[in-house]
Amino acid sequence: MLSKSKEELLAIIAEQEKTILRLEDSNQLKIKWISLLVHDLRGFLGNTIWFVDNYLKQGIDDEVFLELLPELKKTAELQLEGFNKTVVWTREQSMELDEEPVKLNLAHIITTVLEQHASSIQSKQLTVHVVPCSEMASPMGYPMLAQFIIKHVLDNAIKFTGHAGSISIDLGEVNDDKMYIDIRDNGIGMSEETLENIYNPNKIKFLGTAGEKGIGITLMICRDFMEMQQGKLSVQSTLAKGTNVRLEFIKATA
Repeated sequence: MLSKSKEELLAIIAEQEKTILRLEDSNQLKIKWISLLVHDLRGFLGNTIWFVDNYLKQGIDDEVFLELLPELKKTAELQLEGFNKTVVWTREQSMELDEEPVKLNLAHIITTVLEQHASSIQSKQLTVHVVPCSEMASPMGYPMLAQFIIKHVLDNAIKFTGHAGSISIDLGEVNDDKMYIDIRDNGIGMSEETLENIYNPNKIKFLGTAGEKGIGITLMICRDFMEMQQGKLSVQSTLAKGTNVRLEFIKATA
């Protein structure tokens, strides 16, 4: 009888330890998510100030300004929508990722992300090529995490690509179990030293081609978010030639 009570007590302790670990993971996820949200809002406000400031200094003429205003409004609405979703998500304590990953609709995610960045792409007159792979299986993951990752990787590509530059989004297969998304730009690239410290936001600071500020925290968080989905984020870059960020996802089984 005593032995049975001891076993039950150990089982309760083990279950409580699992609960504590889940809560710790949940808190870490929330902290990282909110960090990205703050980075998003700061970036949007910075770009908006830059846009208005250039107009006031006559760096942008009336025609271009009025043409870009609807895109600026749409971007603001999407930012607000993302903010509201994050507030609801954190309040409902639903960020523990207890649910199983699902089949991702990459076409929808990429379209949404491009809409979010439409004003930035247009203001820099960038060309964005999306190269789909029709025969490829869908990846598995968490839709909101996957969208946040792709959004922020593309944000970096835009930030560090010069006026009239180009960005490509390529989809392909790694092997029978994994697929990839390559987000490649022909921007300023990175030196070997910068690349080695890319996940150390306290050591290396970045400045975009239009003066956009960045400290590298987004890639570090995106890497962690990929690992939460059993995926991988890797970066290849050459100074003055551009950067390629590869996101590897596990494939859906059915």
